[in-house]
Amino acid sequence: MRFFAKRFVEEFLLYSSQFIIFFVVMLALIPSADALPPSGLLIMCAFVLMQIVLLSIQGHAPLLRFLYSFITPAGYALVRSLSGAFILTDMGNLFLWGAAFYVGLFQSLAIGLRGRFAQGLSETMLAVGSVIVFVFLFFYLDLRVTLSSAIARGNLDLAGFRKALDIRAFPRSFLAFVVSPQHSFFAFGSAIFASLLLANRVRVLSLRNRIAALFGENRLTSPVPRPTPALGEEIQVVVLSADILDFSGFASRLSASRAIDVLNRYYALWGLVAERHHGEIVGITGDSIIAVFGLLGSKEAAEEAAASAADFLAAMPGLQDDLRAASLPSLRGVSVGIHSGSIVAGDLGLPGQRRIGVFGDAVSVAARLDSLCREFQQDLLISHPVFRQLGLETQVRFVRLGEVLLRNGVEPVPIYGLK
Repeated sequence: MRFFAKRFVEEFLLYSSQFIIFFVVMLALIPSADALPPSGLLIMCAFVLMQIVLLSIQGHAPLLRFLYSFITPAGYALVRSLSGAFILTDMGNLFLWGAAFYVGLFQSLAIGLRGRFAQGLSETMLAVGSVIVFVFLFFYLDLRVTLSSAIARGNLDLAGFRKALDIRAFPRSFLAFVVSPQHSFFAFGSAIFASLLLANRVRVLSLRNRIAALFGENRLTSPVPRPTPALGEEIQVVVLSADILDFSGFASRLSASRAIDVLNRYYALWGLVAERHHGEIVGITGDSIIAVFGLLGSKEAAEEAAASAADFLAAMPGLQDDLRAASLPSLRGVSVGIHSGSIVAGDLGLPGQRRIGVFGDAVSVAARLDSLCREFQQDLLISHPVFRQLGLETQVRFVRLGEVLLRNGVEPVPIYGLK
């Protein structure tokens, strides 16, 4: 339920519905000769709500995202028809249908296409389309205000009002609009906004492609050989333990193959962020990940573990997008615990199948902190030994949440969560 609410808010504000919401608000707030009655506005809002809900639930499917984009334009046409004021060539009507077609098409392509160039082109076209849509929306708002004022002064009648809003009057009206300095400044601001939007989408797309590449090669870390620590001895490290929230309930609603696909993408992202920060994935059991930092004696192991956890949490929206693009359900969330202490590292496993493995109190404490995330309603918990090893710039991102009794401890110790 929490994830659906998040998807609903994202769909409401960031994806295909925001220009429709502005359009409906404009109709409600700007008095005009052909204003919709309150009942008509309520019907429009119901269509907008229906579109957002359906896109939140099934918008990861390219065809459905494209088709659902036309729900509100169809609702607007219905409301205008019921009020006897539907004009096919009205700028507002054509704007809604045109914007829905453009945004729905390129969002569907961005979801459905697999080539990096094709996805990047789709995202670029969406950013350009955002500028065009919002500039036209502001133009249409300005035109309606100007025409409504002319009617109020008695300089224009209803027939002239509708004629001025006809698409055939668009070239002349828009040219007069863009020559105004304040309108040019608005267009410039919209272009800057689109550039920032594009940069963010490219970042998410890049992450998704890296995950896909990593997953497709069926590996978690780089194949380039890396130095290994002296095995079979006790060493001081930082251990990260992570789980998927309520994965058992989540997996029970999926087929075995789909659950495995979700897990493999989850593993791939952890492999990516751990490798980036010089960590080693040493344990995978179900939805649980154990990563170790400082196997080679790095003095920055605590910083690297904290950075790895922060990167994973920041990349979760990209992982969710990747799952939706693969028609897979999204994860409820993750919990991460980090502790610093001693472990024993060694080659563990059957003869011929051995790989580096670890055990010790530090692993158990990290897992305990991981499980405590649910109790403290946190995504990430770190122990006091880890907190002491962090630099001041990283420490300020954490807050002391209380004290708990950890494994083999005789007295409670502080734990910290993200602010």
